[in-house]
Amino acid sequence: MLNRTYMMDSDFIISLHGSFDADTVSIMKDEIKNYSKLNNHIIFDLEGVNFIDSSGIGAIVYLYKRMIVKGYTVSVSGLTQQPLELFNLLLLNKTINCYENMEDYWSISKEIKIAS
Repeated sequence: MLNRTYMMDSDFIISLHGSFDADTVSIMKDEIKNYSKLNNHIIFDLEGVNFIDSSGIGAIVYLYKRMIVKGYTVSVSGLTQQPLELFNLLLLNKTINCYENMEDYWSISKEIKIAS
């Protein structure tokens, strides 16, 4: 379930806990559509997520496809256990930037922004 969202620099962070499944996506449907209208990089902080299904994956891919066209990124942080296995199985880690945790995201993204 959605725990919180917040802005940090030009990044919009979506922090989730529990399951990111069909029920969660159904509840978040309007928010997800609104997130796609943002002009920010989006990071899913999934450190507290222990289960993700095709609906959760679909929500991430939905935002990824809409943001990349506008020149923004969608990244994922904190994948563990089942969510990590599913990301690897679907090869999403080859398309969507995945970070071990938010600290890694901040350090690596700052390096990229400084180099640009």
